[in-house]
Amino acid sequence: MIILIRHGEAEKAKGCAIGQTDLPLSDTGRKQSEILSKSLCNVPFEHLYTSPLLRTRETARAIETECNLTAIPCPEFAEINLGDWDGLSFKEIKEQFPNEYIKRGVDFANYRPPKGESFTDLKLRVQSGLEKILTHKKPVVIVTHAGVIRIILHITLQFPLSNIFKLSPLHCCTTVLKKKSSGLILENFNILPS
Repeated sequence: MIILIRHGEAEKAKGCAIGQTDLPLSDTGRKQSEILSKSLCNVPFEHLYTSPLLRTRETARAIETECNLTAIPCPEFAEINLGDWDGLSFKEIKEQFPNEYIKRGVDFANYRPPKGESFTDLKLRVQSGLEKILTHKKPVVIVTHAGVIRIILHITLQFPLSNIFKLSPLHCCTTVLKKKSSGLILENFNILPS
């Protein structure tokens, strides 16, 4: 079993293109992480993996404390690198990069912002990390980002990469994948901690 968790709400992230901008959790995000961590400890996890970015490490810290696990940073599960767009509001992106913004709309999966990654690049990076995780026999937790969860679901469900934004992973909710002989199966999506 693989449990994917999107980090808690980050500070100053609303309305902005936040890829690898290293933001801390907001107060709300810290509370979300605490509630989530208490709901996870009934599963005997083998490992806890996390993106190296601060918002995921802070979310994982609550799980480490509550579930007696040690987080393992995994760069393959970092959010997409948005290059020169990272940290800008969407309004700023449209104003500062109007032609580039149009190009992104034309070829969403393969478009790279200046100095950044495309979603095809992200898929290759995430696939590499996922292959390592699939060797584990016991359940694992991955604290990561919305973009990475969308890519893992794209890989699992084999829908077009251009449709990844039809999924909206929520902060500190779990997405559960089960390993079968035929590959990964989506068992649950966006489960709130109870």
